[in-house]
Amino acid sequence: MSNASRFSALSFHKQSSPGLAEIQPLLDLLPWGVLLVATQDNRILLANSKATELTAYTRAELIDLNLKHLFPSLIDKTFLKKLIGRARYWDIVMTRHGGSKVEVQITPTALDAQSKWVLVALEPVEERELRLADLRRQQQLWSAHETLANAPQQENLDTALHLALQAGSAMTSAAVLVVFQADGKNPILHRLASYGSTELLPDHLTSQDLTNLQTPTLWTPGRRSASGLHRMARTSNLSYVASAPLGQSNALIGLVVIAGCQISPSDTILPTLNILATHLTTIIQGRALTTNLSRILEEQQKYINLGTIIKDAAQDSIIIISPDLTILDMNPSAELTLGYACREVKGHPVENILIGAEILIPTLMAVQHEGYTYNLGNITLYRRDGRSFLAQIRAAPLTDSEHLESWILLIQDLSQEEQLRNRTQQLEQRALLGELMAVFAHEVRNPINNISTGLQLMAVNIPAEDPNQEVIARLQQDCDRLDHQMKSVLSFARPIEYKMEPVDLGVMMQRLLDRWRLHLTRAKVQAHLQVATDLPPTHGDIRALEQVFTNFITNAIQAMSDHGGTLALKIQPIMPDGENEQIEVSVSDTGIGIPEENRDRIFEPFFTTGKNGTGLGLAITKRIVTAHKGTIKFDSVPGGTIFQVRLPAVKPQSVSEASE
Repeated sequence: MSNASRFSALSFHKQSSPGLAEIQPLLDLLPWGVLLVATQDNRILLANSKATELTAYTRAELIDLNLKHLFPSLIDKTFLKKLIGRARYWDIVMTRHGGSKVEVQITPTALDAQSKWVLVALEPVEERELRLADLRRQQQLWSAHETLANAPQQENLDTALHLALQAGSAMTSAAVLVVFQADGKNPILHRLASYGSTELLPDHLTSQDLTNLQTPTLWTPGRRSASGLHRMARTSNLSYVASAPLGQSNALIGLVVIAGCQISPSDTILPTLNILATHLTTIIQGRALTTNLSRILEEQQKYINLGTIIKDAAQDSIIIISPDLTILDMNPSAELTLGYACREVKGHPVENILIGAEILIPTLMAVQHEGYTYNLGNITLYRRDGRSFLAQIRAAPLTDSEHLESWILLIQDLSQEEQLRNRTQQLEQRALLGELMAVFAHEVRNPINNISTGLQLMAVNIPAEDPNQEVIARLQQDCDRLDHQMKSVLSFARPIEYKMEPVDLGVMMQRLLDRWRLHLTRAKVQAHLQVATDLPPTHGDIRALEQVFTNFITNAIQAMSDHGGTLALKIQPIMPDGENEQIEVSVSDTGIGIPEENRDRIFEPFFTTGKNGTGLGLAITKRIVTAHKGTIKFDSVPGGTIFQVRLPAVKPQSVSEASE
């Protein structure tokens, strides 16, 4: 070491603390090349291990070496001091040991106020550019992750998917990104959204691709093709294609596919793609959930509006009361029936309004935790003006998570129903009299004819001048008069003229059940209708056929009146052996059944086991079915009865002719 160098080193030791020996280990901890330079003569005092790697000099060779050996282009000896005051770094060509050259960035940092000693950081420009590129890449990735996180917040699905794919492009550097969604109706996956060079990937994939690519998969040239997508990529000379499934493992909804043309995929391509797939799944399923929730809310609002309309339009009185049995609301029918306005009774105890229903409050208190509609039966209530009327009251609890929210009282004014029932009984009695008259006329005409024939024989066998001829003549006149009267009776009781036309029994039965829906609900009867496809029509009078099945439904409800049950109706075409096609309508119930001793008489006129029945219902039903060239059979056991009505089916040609 020269005297100047030793002097410089000695001066350094005298003027600095700690010394060179203590500073050396600290420099070796730095991740880049560093030289400690004395600016007096640009001599290197210390060098760390990274600097030796970069310069290709040993540490001993670098100590006391002038910077001009590393940077021959330097002329000004004071350039380091000037550089400190002028710029943070400087790009310059460095000559390495052995003569090879490399462009480096030098960054000087003064250790004292006079800049006598300077730390010179060395970084190859190429590494710096790679570091800066990596930094930009990291910033780009952070920006992409931020975009990806914000994508689900977009209101529009297309915008959300576009942002997600844009972020995915920044994260993967792929040339094209496509989201394929499964179609539940067709065995294909169609393109839902795309970004980049969209022509590189098809618009559709087969469902087999989704089956084969149920995990994140990367394909590159030379690898085995696991799906049609990979075979397409090989044909298109793509440098790679990667895919990840969307949805859950047990419920896949599609694929996200990315591809590149002239670049190789990074080592993190599949984890990155999996992150993108997770966000895309969240976007698609979240949007589907939002759409479904919106639809449900709309439907709920429709139901609320419909409930309000039904409440206001219902003919039965509806009163809503709180758990403490005060009135919350009532519909217009209740106002009309009771004579109170809704605003007048809100907040009042229900017993102050429903006068005469003393059984109501103890009954509600007893059944409030049972959760089913309770029928209080027929009760005499009093209107505001003091007039009484017979009403049927039912109470239905409204609960929320087993907590009673309110009661709904359904009050049916039976005063008009009583009048209608009396009118119906009168009509049934008239029908009974008509049937009786028909039977009586039929039974009486035969004896009258026999008597008339006998009188004629007697008149022939006795002389014309016999006085008995006058008696016979009078008797013959009486027979003729009675025969005329019987003809009049038969004419009055003759069957109704039916208006025959093609009838769709499935449509007719559905319409009939819709009309009976409220009655079935009140009777706690669940009705099920099963109609075969391609059901041919029958030829009949629709009003008469409705009367037939109305009788069956009425009898079924009465048979299940104690505890409710199930009413099942099934309509299907049948082809009995050696007969034309027929339509079979089965009506079954889960009632008490028909006692065996009554089964042979149920179709007889005037036979009934009901308290108020006339015994004409099934007799009329059988007469209508017979008039339609049909048959009825039934089977009954304790716990259920089934009636089967068979009617001729109308051939397609006959339907066309009838419509013409």
